Amino acid sequence: LGERPSPALLGAIGLATAGVLACTVRPGESAVPHAGSSSILGNALVFAAIVCEALFILLNRKLRTPVAPLPLSALMCGVGFAVSIVPACFERPWSMSLDGGALSGVLYYALVPTVAGFVLWYEGAARVSGAEAGLTTALVPVSALALAALLLHEPVSAAQLAGVACVLGAVMLATFGQTRSTRKAA
Repeated sequence: LGERPSPALLGAIGLATAGVLACTVRPGESAVPHAGSSSILGNALVFAAIVCEALFILLNRKLRTPVAPLPLSALMCGVGFAVSIVPACFERPWSMSLDGGALSGVLYYALVPTVAGFVLWYEGAARVSGAEAGLTTALVPVSALALAALLLHEPVSAAQLAGVACVLGAVMLATFGQTRSTRKAA
């Protein structure tokens, strides 16, 4: 994007990367998933999805005519619908019974992560540099770990806690570096 991140922000990105790796990668783990364990292949696929999402979000800055967050979210949903309607017809949804729980789940995913998530993300990303916006994506596995522990009662390992500390330290380093560079400019 032609940005020049400060040394503090580069250090924060490195620290956040180390933290995410500590949360997700376990040495000696095989690529074949076992019952109750994660897999390196699964983590690699999730990482690839995060890279694609980050590129998508950050490349929005390169649009010649910026699109506001709400219309962009609506356009994305429309494109997603257009791309998925034909394959969805092969599932023959008209022959399935309606399930209230499934419909409420679809409604939740449509409104919370898709519309609200994109609107909030684009509004926030418009106010920070691309490097800072990219750094905040490191909070995704931290929040997922916290919610898994709180809501699903999954155990949290020492390595995962160290990873969380690295990510939170990275955010603080980026914030401290930003505050310091703002003071020098003033």
